[in-house]
Amino acid sequence: MANVLGVGIATLDIINELDHYPAEDSEQRALSQRVELGGNVANSLRVLRQFGHPCDFAGVLAEDADGRRISDLMDRYGLETRHARRVDGHAPTSYITVNRATGSRTIVHYRDLPEFDLGAFMALDPSQYDWLHFEARACDETAAMLALVRARVTDQPISLEVEKDRPALDQLWSFPDIIFFSAAFARGRGFDQPAAFLREARGWAPQAILVLGWGSGGAWLSRPDEDEPAHVPAQPVDTIIDSIAAGDTLIAGFIHARARGMGSLESLEFAVRLAERKLSQAGLAGLGPDDPAADPDLLCRLDDLEPVDALGIWPQGRESSGGPAPLIVVREGERVCAWRNVCPHNGSPLSRDRHDFLETREGERQLRCNVHQAYFRLDDGLCTAGPCEGQRLEPVDLEQIGNRLYLADRATRRDERETPSGALAEKPNGMKDRG
Repeated sequence: MANVLGVGIATLDIINELDHYPAEDSEQRALSQRVELGGNVANSLRVLRQFGHPCDFAGVLAEDADGRRISDLMDRYGLETRHARRVDGHAPTSYITVNRATGSRTIVHYRDLPEFDLGAFMALDPSQYDWLHFEARACDETAAMLALVRARVTDQPISLEVEKDRPALDQLWSFPDIIFFSAAFARGRGFDQPAAFLREARGWAPQAILVLGWGSGGAWLSRPDEDEPAHVPAQPVDTIIDSIAAGDTLIAGFIHARARGMGSLESLEFAVRLAERKLSQAGLAGLGPDDPAADPDLLCRLDDLEPVDALGIWPQGRESSGGPAPLIVVREGERVCAWRNVCPHNGSPLSRDRHDFLETREGERQLRCNVHQAYFRLDDGLCTAGPCEGQRLEPVDLEQIGNRLYLADRATRRDERETPSGALAEKPNGMKDRG
């Protein structure tokens, strides 16, 4: 799987579904309401995560209640936020009206946060990623980030999403390997024919694969070595339920297919079919085989953890409410165990941060309580120093199914079709493996 970095925006979407679009100065009862993670890059990363790709988000997150909710949703969907810049301010919110009669949506967006900039971007190492995807925003900063990446990476694809026209946008064309254009952008530049737009855009970015989504018209593809664009027609969707993030899904489908080694036209075919599936359902849940939302008992995957790592985990289906994670999942090589995030000294959490558990003490990686500086061995939870020396952390039994980790009591209740054949094998510290 490809390790993907996405640079862009994450929002909180408040989605009201109506049986028809309201008239001005009217009152109408919503048929349903849901609150979801939104934002172009965040949506694409969420879909990519469902196909097993480790995904890191680089953008700006607010420290207010809505910002914490965005962070919690990203954690829930398996998106890493260690590179996010966290600031005071109002989290970006999108108020979305979905017309059930047509599947169309109207968005009112509010944002007062600064953009992710080159200074924040320079804190990460782009060479560790297999794919780097950017949203075309704050184009002077985006150009600087793209130039930096172009100078530092070798074989990793760089892709750019262009949803709307922005000041200084044209300086971005020379950097990406793949550019995704929206139909709204093409029409805004005066084109109502996809092929004509792509022929024009070929002169802007002669080095890049160009992808243009065209709604019910399917999608179009222009490759550097071909004179005429290729077309993947759309297939009829019986009932369009929800068009929110259909374009973001198309992008994720193309990135996934290319990362798996498919050709560009084959990748576009996969992407169009995936976007059609998205149109026929509400939300993004369940588009890929490894969607955490479709597997609510999933704690995390083995490849979410470094070879020696400790991760704060909220069991799925429980709200974190901004508080500390109740569990710590620990990995040492292929060995995995879990402990309650409770110090035996006074019941406080070892850490309130998702990642701040490990420290090297006397040449050994150990868990540390940040409150009273107690240290605990990774393998058996024994306190080696501090006010509770000699006491142990409380273990939590896990069960491993392939690459996925569950609480043991939840995993054993799962449908048998999720269980590979073979007997349970006991592992140290209550860990079982059914993979």
